[in-house]
This record gives sequence, structure tokens and C-alpha cells, in this order.
Amino acid sequence: MKIKFMISIFIIIWIVLLARIYFISIKSNRYYEELAKQNTIKVEKLTPVRGVVLDRNGEPLAVNKLGFSVKITPHLSSKRKIKILDRELNNIIKIFPKFNKEKLKKLYIKRDSPYNHKYITVIDFISHKKMLPHYSKLILNEVLEISPATKRYYPNGEIASHLIGYVSKANQREFDESETTKLTGIVGKIGIEKYYNKFLEGEYGYRKIKITAFNQEIEEIEHKTPIENRDLILTIDLRIQKLIHKLFKDKSGVAIVMDVKKGDILAAGSFPEFDINSFIGGISSENWNALITDLRHPFTNKIVNGLYPPGSVIKMGVGLSFLEYGIHESISTFCTGELKLGGRKFRCWKHWGHGNMDLIDALRESCDDYFYKNSLKVGIEKISTTLKQLSLGQKSEIDLPNEWVGVVPDKVWKINKYDKPWYMGETLISSIGQGYFLTTPIQIARYTSLLATGKLPKPHLIQFKGVDEIKYKPKDVLSEFQKSKLYLLRKGMYQVCNYSSGTATRYLNTKVKIAGKTGTAQVIGIPQEERKRIKEKDMEYYKRSHAWLTIYAPAKNPKYVITTLVEHGGHGGEAAGGIVSKIVNKLIELGYIKNREKK
Repeated sequence: MKIKFMISIFIIIWIVLLARIYFISIKSNRYYEELAKQNTIKVEKLTPVRGVVLDRNGEPLAVNKLGFSVKITPHLSSKRKIKILDRELNNIIKIFPKFNKEKLKKLYIKRDSPYNHKYITVIDFISHKKMLPHYSKLILNEVLEISPATKRYYPNGEIASHLIGYVSKANQREFDESETTKLTGIVGKIGIEKYYNKFLEGEYGYRKIKITAFNQEIEEIEHKTPIENRDLILTIDLRIQKLIHKLFKDKSGVAIVMDVKKGDILAAGSFPEFDINSFIGGISSENWNALITDLRHPFTNKIVNGLYPPGSVIKMGVGLSFLEYGIHESISTFCTGELKLGGRKFRCWKHWGHGNMDLIDALRESCDDYFYKNSLKVGIEKISTTLKQLSLGQKSEIDLPNEWVGVVPDKVWKINKYDKPWYMGETLISSIGQGYFLTTPIQIARYTSLLATGKLPKPHLIQFKGVDEIKYKPKDVLSEFQKSKLYLLRKGMYQVCNYSSGTATRYLNTKVKIAGKTGTAQVIGIPQEERKRIKEKDMEYYKRSHAWLTIYAPAKNPKYVITTLVEHGGHGGEAAGGIVSKIVNKLIELGYIKNREKK
């Protein structure tokens, strides 16, 4: 009996277990299946459209081309399904023969994963025009997904390339910095595209939806629209930008046109320029090597990253320091053509000498000897202090990335940099903008504006950021004494451009009177024993001096600064006078300078 009872209990337990298993696996299956269908939630991120960039008149500088991307269903890279992948790629290549099948296949396999259930992008962009004839056929193919896509496009090619910049595929660090970048896959690399990248790229949106176990959508729970189309309107006038591009077609250097009070950049170029469209899909190694090995440095934004000796354009600032520290404007210095110091000769550009020179004379004729002799009386520390106050040796804070600072040398700087003492001869060459002295063109433009108006503007490229207008107030950085002496510097600059003995006069042909200063910045030393300097045109090209000309116009009511640097151009007036004249006359033609201010 005991055995029968135990067997009965055992049978009953197994019957209960089997019944429970049947209920869970079969009877409850439909219930749990329906529950799973109803409770799965998926979040789809929505990619924002990048904002466009326009010039001040609404002309497009950076826009988005509309088109489509091509994606293939995942999990086709296994041996069992690779034939399906090959078939689809062959069909794609027949329709769009410019693409390479092996490259597309390699890209697909790289992106495929057992954990990925999304369609894999093999072609990022095909234009609307090319896709349209084939669209209706391709969307019927369940293996493919044809999705709307955009591609950045720069309609003006090379023009303003260093200002606008470009977008390209983001690297890992850039991906990690922004969720939106992870979604778009692109980021601004240089110029405005980089500086304002976060604003331009917008913010991604999302859809929170219920889906079935088979990835079929049931309902939308929540929707957040992407923040997109954040546009920028620049201060740039494309008409002036095109002009300076044309004027520098066969030259290397920089041109900047800036409002003296507001700091608006009407045009600015670093030359030679390069086609920014070539970077959108990834530049070829051949083209990249050509860019980075070009001795003219087309990939360097010389506006903010070009460091040059300022040469004689610095003489107004040095002259202000002389006045500030006890050298009266009426005191004359006799120029003999050279100054001997410590067994070395420091030559004036006019080897037979200028004779008696006061400050205005010395500015007009760019007399080096005047500055040599008076710099020894004032000293490098005081000169350096004044020049730093005039904004040199510091960032202009223009809205371009990675701006460089330059060097306004003094004794402390040299000790820290080279652990060597300062020599008197270094004071002499610093007073004419040579030696260790280095500036960027944007610094010289800003410094020229300060001399023209008495206040320091903030250079900038943005006029409207979305709907917000961007304005900056100029800074008051000068002492009352310095302000009271600006008229002397302006008088000297006026004579540079309007007197027969002025260093720029014979090279200019402007419809308004302007004021400015030429500069010739040596890139190599001239041997002491050479009494008469070799002519620039007789030197090898890369040994020729850089040519500066910085002006403001009109002379009596300054509105715009034009700063030009022609690399290895020789004499500032000769190399840049024609360029500046054409820019000034263009400003008149376009109405930036009114007729009442003509000669």
C-alpha cells in the first residue's frame, strides 16, 4: 500500500507540472505575445538640418544640397547571405556607375554587426536629380532603404575659404563632444563652420514610439522636433570678397576690409585660397599632400595664423611711445643713412640719409634712423608697454578658431624665451618692426582702426546669429595724453598717401583721400658691409621682403580700414598700392563711402 501511495503522489505531481508547462508554453503564449507587442518602446533620434551661412546681402556662402542616402538591410555579410549583398551592390552600380562596388562592400562589412538591426548606409549622398529617375523602383526593394539626405555645398568654391571653413567627417573626439554630431557624422573643421559649429548643427529631436516584437510601429508616445536651420548672416559683402580674390589671383598674402568703429569685416582673404568643396566627402591623399607641401601655405589662415614682422607699419605706435616718454614732436633728428652701434651698422632704407626729420617727417618718408636714435633714448620696455596698449601682442578675439598672439618683444620676454639678455641693437631693429617682432594681419587692421578713431573695435564676422543681431562696442584703451597726440600720427599717415615724398603716394589712385602707412618687412638679414641694399626684384622670390600697406578711408572721416600684406612683394606701396586703390574705389561704387566724401 505504501508503494502504491508513493507512486500515486509521484504521478499527481508530474501531471500538475505537465499541466502548468502546457498552460505557460501554449495557453499563455498568445497573452504574453500580445503583452510584448504592446509594451516595447523605441526611441528614434531625428537629425537636424544644418543652418546655412549667408553674406550681409543674403548671398549664399554655405548651403545644403538636397538628395538621398542608400542603405542596405543588415546581416548580409555572412557566407550564407553574401550573394544577396553582391546582387544588390551590382544593381546599385549599374544605376550609379560612379561608385565602386568593392569600396561599398568593404564599407558595409565594416559597419555590419550581429547587434545592429538598422539599415546600413553605403552611399551617404546622391543628388535629387540623379536619384529621381530611379526612386520609384528602388523604394520597392525591401533590401534597400532610400532616405532623404543633405550635403554641405559651398557655391563660391575657393572664395572666402578661410573665413567660411568646411565640414567633414567627425573624429572620435568630436563625436564624444556632441550627441548631435554623433547623429549627423559631420562637424565644422575650420573657419565659421568650426567656430559656430554647435549653433549651426542644431539639436537633435526624437520620436518615442511603441513597437511590436517585429519592429512594427503601434503608436507615437512622444515627439520632439529637432532644433534646426539655425542660420548665420555674416558681415561679409561677397562683391568685395570676389574683388580681393581676383586681385590676389597670382599673389600670396592677406587683405582685410573692416569697419573702423563697429569691427564688421566686409571682406577678408588669406591667399592662396583652396576649394572647400573638395573636403566634403573626404579629400584625396594626392590633393591633401599638394596643399600641405605648397610653399605658399594655402591651408594656413594667414589672417589669424600668419605671423609676420610688421616692419614700418608699427612706426606710428613707436612714435606715440616717443611722445609719451619725453621726446617732443618738434624735436628733429638728423638721419645720416646709418647708425653705428657695437661694431655693427644699422642702415636706413635711404642709404644717403634723409637729413633733419621730426616725427611727422619720419612717418611720411619712413625714416629708420629717426626711430633707431630715439628708441635708444626711450628704451624697449617703454616702447613695448605702449605697443601692447595699442592691442599688439594680444588676440583680437575675432570669431575664427585658433587665433595666434604674435610677439611684442622686451627684456623679460627674451629671458623667458631664450634665457639670454637683451642687447641695444635689438631695441633698434624692434623700433622698426623687425627682429623678434611678430604680428598677425588682423592685429594690424585693429591697430590701424585704433589710430583712426581713438577706440579699439572688436573684429567680427557675424551680423545675425539666427534672429539675434550681433553688435560690439569699441573699447576705450588710450590715456588722455595718447588721445591728444593721435592727430600727429594721423597727419603723418595722411602725408604718406598724399604728399609727393610720401612712401605710398605715387602708387595710389583713389577717388577719396586716404591715410595710411607702408611697411617692408625683411625675411632675411642684409650683410653689414652692403652700403647699398640690393633691390627686392633682384632677390630670389622667397628672400624678398613682405610688403605691408594699411590705410583708413576717408582720411578726414574714417569709416573703413584696409590692411594688405603681399608676401615677398618687396616695397609696401609698390606691391599693395594698386590693390588698396581698387578696394577703396569699390567701396565708393557700392555706397559704403558716400559721394560727399570724394576729393
